[in-house]
Amino acid sequence: MALVGTVLSVKRLRAGEGVSYGYLHRAPTDTRIALVTGGYAQGVVRSLGGKISVAHAEGQLPVIGRVAMDVCVVDVGDSGVMRGDNVLFFGRSEQGAPPVREWARESGLSIAEITTMVGLRAVRRVAE
Repeated sequence: MALVGTVLSVKRLRAGEGVSYGYLHRAPTDTRIALVTGGYAQGVVRSLGGKISVAHAEGQLPVIGRVAMDVCVVDVGDSGVMRGDNVLFFGRSEQGAPPVREWARESGLSIAEITTMVGLRAVRRVAE
């Protein structure tokens, strides 16, 4: 099982600017951020903002700020991340994806609880 999101947009974030509800994250330096599909309605545990990373061809990228209902914000820095790119929230380690057990450790939920929450609003595809 893998949970995949898509980059909706990429923009600059200047040092001191905040992102997400309540501006829980303020950029320590100038950077670039991506708005990515996948929020708590798709099973991305809300409390994991600032605690987990997503996998991209450019490497591991941190989720920052508070996870919203249908999206989250990822710090992409100087990477080549572009609109339309896919990111892996969790999945197969051979694909560079973070393991779901990392989510369990950071959230206090069980792996079964997390995989169950990836539910009704996530598109399901059978892996080939």
